[in-house]
Amino acid sequence: MSVKPYSVTKSPSAYEAYKFALPELYREIAKEELREDDSVREQSLAEMRQWIAHNPHIRKCRTDAKFLLRFLRFQKFSVPMACEALERYLSVRELYPSWFKHLDCNDAAMKEICENAPFTYLGQDSAGRMVMFVRFGCFNGKKHTALQDGRYMALMMETVLEWEEMQIGGCHVLVVYDGCTLDNFEKWSTSELKIIMDAYSRSYPLRYTEIHAAGLQKFGVPIVETFLSFANAKLREKISCYSSFAELDKHIESKMKPKEYGGSVELNALNRAFRKRVEEQREITLGLDQMEIDVQHYASVWDAEEPMPADAAAGAVFKQLNMA
Repeated sequence: MSVKPYSVTKSPSAYEAYKFALPELYREIAKEELREDDSVREQSLAEMRQWIAHNPHIRKCRTDAKFLLRFLRFQKFSVPMACEALERYLSVRELYPSWFKHLDCNDAAMKEICENAPFTYLGQDSAGRMVMFVRFGCFNGKKHTALQDGRYMALMMETVLEWEEMQIGGCHVLVVYDGCTLDNFEKWSTSELKIIMDAYSRSYPLRYTEIHAAGLQKFGVPIVETFLSFANAKLREKISCYSSFAELDKHIESKMKPKEYGGSVELNALNRAFRKRVEEQREITLGLDQMEIDVQHYASVWDAEEPMPADAAAGAVFKQLNMA
């Protein structure tokens, strides 16, 4: 599959006319859940492009529909809120470039992590949600650093955010911890956990529907609790934790259940297909680095924000865990 280059000019006229090409299910979801129709979409895109063109702090930015719709759909077509979400996204990329820029799937470490396949795209479920299966134990606890793992996660986020099915249907996340060692958790510092959670819950326009996790070992609980303490309240409400995969099983449609967990889905085949999509989008992902903002302005905005929630806020998430 070939991809078309996009422009990072601020000119509001530098875009192709948008065509809704998804199955009818997504048109219905967009209308019912996001207040999106052809008229609202066209008007909102025009308003957002004009705002970008006249914003002195945004120097270069993508103005194509697929990119801007990330933020409009994330904020249910509230243009002011979508513009704010775009600013936050651009800011985190500039303020933490070692985490969120130069995301090249051909980088040696990135290729190795991709081949280990901690994230598997299981497909779209009957409700239109993207289902992502995360096997935390597939991260190499010793060989790769937290920064390298975090960059892989950022690469995955940038990849799926280009998919309009995910923008509209949202993301259904399933996490399992079998195969983890202490090294998988100990390499993460508190500051690194804060950076990556901020990306997941605040800075990247990901629409989570539900997040289910199972099988967390006792030695991983303190790190995961700290990680979740940096999530906003809205995200924490969507997280459920279980002591075993059997309890998580009811949240997976049978057609998507991996062979390793009693189903019929071949994870290796899905992982190869997912890696291919990541590779096909390589130039698009790297092209995001062309965007520019006034870093000093947004750094001051960032510093002025209220502090993250206290660690204790995450404790309730684990009420379903039987640690006995």
